[in-house]
Amino acid sequence: MSGATGFLPRLTDLVAGAELTPALASSLAAIALMQAHIAAEALHETIIPSLAPAKRGLATDIARRLGTKRFFRNDLVRDLETLIASLGVEIDNGTHPFWHGDDNHVRGGYRSVFVEPGATALAEAKGDIVMLRDTVLAALSAAHALHDAGFQFD
Repeated sequence: MSGATGFLPRLTDLVAGAELTPALASSLAAIALMQAHIAAEALHETIIPSLAPAKRGLATDIARRLGTKRFFRNDLVRDLETLIASLGVEIDNGTHPFWHGDDNHVRGGYRSVFVEPGATALAEAKGDIVMLRDTVLAALSAAHALHDAGFQFD
């Protein structure tokens, strides 16, 4: 259940067919900076307070790095992936499928899912973190591709 990120499109769908230019790389970096602001808010307002104190270290470190605005690094992408996986576990722990018995139902009842309010909030915040990972990865990939193609950045 935690694999879903809601209604957010994959970044590859948003840039499919686009010509890789320095202007596109700059745009991707600008989008990542904007998403970093959104993700930092999700970290401070939802994720960090929702986690047990012993599990807050990585989220707190990521929030600190986002505040520096110098986070276009592969190690941040790896840390975001780790955080996304741990948020998935927390969301799964707050998601409870159950059987709702109903004598008037054809099958005697139906399956239902109760999602704790904290898990719902974490799922929404996870979507912001997933989008941050995608935008940072896209900006890094574009910059590396341009560099490998011989483009010199100023």
